[in-house]
Amino acid sequence: MKTAIRTLFNFIHGNPEGKTEAVDTFLNKSEEFRLLLSANGKALELMAEMTEAAQTGLPSGITRVRAYSVMVASSVRQMIERLCLMAPGKYDGLRDVFNDIVLAMDQAFAGPSAPAKGPVVLALRQVRAKDMPETGSKVALLGEIRSELGLEVPHGFAITASAFRLFLESNGLDDEIGRLTQIHDGNSLTELTELGRTIRHAVDMAPMPPELEEAVEAQCERLGDIRFAVRSSALGEDSEQAGFAGQFQSVLGVRPSQILDAYRTVVASMYSATALTYVRNRGLREDEMVMAAGCMEMIDAVAGGVIYTRPPMGHSDGSLIVTAVPGLPCAVVDGSSLVDSWTVNRETGRVLDRDVAEKEIRFVLASTGKVRKEKLYGGRQLAPAISDGDAERLAAMALRIERYFGRPQDIEWAKARDGRIVILQCRPLTVCDPVQPAPPVDEESRGMALLSGCIPASPGAAAGYVVKVETEEDMFRFPDGAVLLARTARPQLSALLPRAAALVAEFGSSVGHLANVAREYSIPALIGAPGAVERLAGVGMVTVNGSSGTIYLGRRQRMIDREARPPARSRTTDVGLALQGVLKHITPLNLTDPESPEFRPENCRSLHDITRFCHEKAVFEMFAQGDRPLAGARRLAGERAMQYWLVDIGGGTRGSGGTKSITIEDVCASPMRALWYGMMAIPWEGPPAPRMDGFMSVLTSAAQNPALMPGARNDMGERNYFIVGRNYCNLQSRFGFHFCTIEGFAGDDPNSNYALFQFKGGGASLDRRHARSKLVAEILERRGFIAEIREDALFARLEGVTRRAVEQTMAILGYLLMHTRQIDMSMADPGTVIRYRDKFEADIETLLDGLDAELREGGCAA
Repeated sequence: MKTAIRTLFNFIHGNPEGKTEAVDTFLNKSEEFRLLLSANGKALELMAEMTEAAQTGLPSGITRVRAYSVMVASSVRQMIERLCLMAPGKYDGLRDVFNDIVLAMDQAFAGPSAPAKGPVVLALRQVRAKDMPETGSKVALLGEIRSELGLEVPHGFAITASAFRLFLESNGLDDEIGRLTQIHDGNSLTELTELGRTIRHAVDMAPMPPELEEAVEAQCERLGDIRFAVRSSALGEDSEQAGFAGQFQSVLGVRPSQILDAYRTVVASMYSATALTYVRNRGLREDEMVMAAGCMEMIDAVAGGVIYTRPPMGHSDGSLIVTAVPGLPCAVVDGSSLVDSWTVNRETGRVLDRDVAEKEIRFVLASTGKVRKEKLYGGRQLAPAISDGDAERLAAMALRIERYFGRPQDIEWAKARDGRIVILQCRPLTVCDPVQPAPPVDEESRGMALLSGCIPASPGAAAGYVVKVETEEDMFRFPDGAVLLARTARPQLSALLPRAAALVAEFGSSVGHLANVAREYSIPALIGAPGAVERLAGVGMVTVNGSSGTIYLGRRQRMIDREARPPARSRTTDVGLALQGVLKHITPLNLTDPESPEFRPENCRSLHDITRFCHEKAVFEMFAQGDRPLAGARRLAGERAMQYWLVDIGGGTRGSGGTKSITIEDVCASPMRALWYGMMAIPWEGPPAPRMDGFMSVLTSAAQNPALMPGARNDMGERNYFIVGRNYCNLQSRFGFHFCTIEGFAGDDPNSNYALFQFKGGGASLDRRHARSKLVAEILERRGFIAEIREDALFARLEGVTRRAVEQTMAILGYLLMHTRQIDMSMADPGTVIRYRDKFEADIETLLDGLDAELREGGCAA
């Protein structure tokens, strides 16, 4: 094959003696140029995607941000190496510039330096709030209220953040988890579930450091033969920024000999699909997560529950809420039971109201130390879990804790068999903005209520199709925008909340973990909706009013608008900060004028600068020597050819290669003939009529500047080059404010055929340029392209089609290249967009009717 190309090259370029050195130099340079262009396209596409992610704030893990940074750096490095091969020794300084930029990118990712090594365990009696960097807030705040307020908390100890770091580093788990996260990178529930299982296996297989084993054994001997609750106390958990309610696993009824196995379970739960979904939606960095754990004595509770020192739905009525269930309090937070509740006056400390639920189960600590679920029979189902006196005693404790910390509190408690009240957890409470009283039901919704009297858990209203979730498979199949219907409000369902329109659960309460997460995500939720599964399954579209506790048939748009919550206050997330930091070294474009003396490698301050420099210099090295085209590049002659030049890499043209010009009639590469036909067959109707406003008039005048016409000599790109082969065409076109790449291969094997279109730029504002790219993408998608838009950049590709399909596509791309220029000026007007779409579709049909004749005339038809 190479011999044939050499022979053809010699014929075209007037090399009758067959000097193989000249042939090889040209062919090698052409191949390096092609590979440089490919790397350039990939780099720009990745940059556009990263910029869009930074602007939209879409959920993304730090691993993905790192991966994209590595990929864009890899593409830029390839461009440097290709350029250096095209011109050996001339641009070697780019490598040092590139290395400096990559080092700065690494520093942008760096988090806080690791603290000095601390103790691997701390006895709870020693812990204070100042120990939060080692124990996490869950354990530290328990130590604080025991010490400062004299409240009773469980005996126990903490496995510290230093122990976690030691565990990971001693086994290489930190690197292994990073590797696994990169391999399984993705945001779908299926991908995250598989990642969690893989990391759990790695954690289970890793041996515990002897230092940690000995320290835990010593603490267990001090406390005696008791049963433990091993609970997560991750750094950052229970904070105002991220509550992590129910995201990590707790293990109850643990024997001393089983504590390290339970600790593994808690550590692995940090990488579960539920936790990672939460982490990424909150914009947290999974690579900076640190798990401490509290190993606390299990309280053999006769009752337990949760206290909210302020109503979570935002009603400022001077009350607090005490909830309780018989037995262990886990039935409250995991949503497995309805709960009793007491409303207590904050000023007088007296019970204002009580609501005793019909409770079906309770959890108890068996004599074996295991937690067992029991069925409630007889009058015990309706018996209050605690007395009014207990509720008032709990309220007094809760108010002391709130006053001490100076903010509303979410407090978990248990009542021991001897009557002692033990505080199990306290953390800041997120309170929704106040909800306005609901107006009378409007005529739109009258008589359409399917279910009422449900317990509001998160305000607002939303509509969607009801989808019942019972199994893990149901979770994998849950569609975006549906109403999540469940029997119990178990915390694992929080992984679906970012995709759900609303939540309805039969069992649970507004103080459970799932309700907490729903409020964080601003998802309307009703928890405690008896009969919901039977009443709603299969009904189709419903509207869930999370403020009033009512569910309506169909979409009640006026209600949704009326209940709309104010947008959440934007915050810069940890991942967002890292992305912004690294983008400073990737996307800014400082080198804009290739004629400037400042256009040098040492002035590249970003990867974008390097891509700009490499592309410009590669075009120069490939096609130009000073102001003259390189031997092999011939000017395309003709009335409308303007400043187009052509390079034949083998078999794309007829006639002698010794001439300085060539006509389109001499081109036999069908992809180029089709592309040129699309560019020229239908005359351009000219730029849109200028708009009479200040800024747009400036842009319009720039757009009408003759120096910016396609192919005209100008500072933004003097020549546009076609690179052709027997079945191949590549056009790198820069004119005006636009940059475009069109590439196609049309051979006999459909598996090798493709068409590529990349377009970016314009003189109008970003929203108008984006609208134009969207219009072009819609046209191409109707013809089988896969298209992506990043800001104003369009990336479209068609693969695996017939030769005729590629030729038709190239004609369409040529037409769109010429006829969509400058229309970005008019894209703010929907009517104009429709007019252009209809015109383009009609013109394309006309264009394709004449394509076969054009290809036959050029001897290109199959």
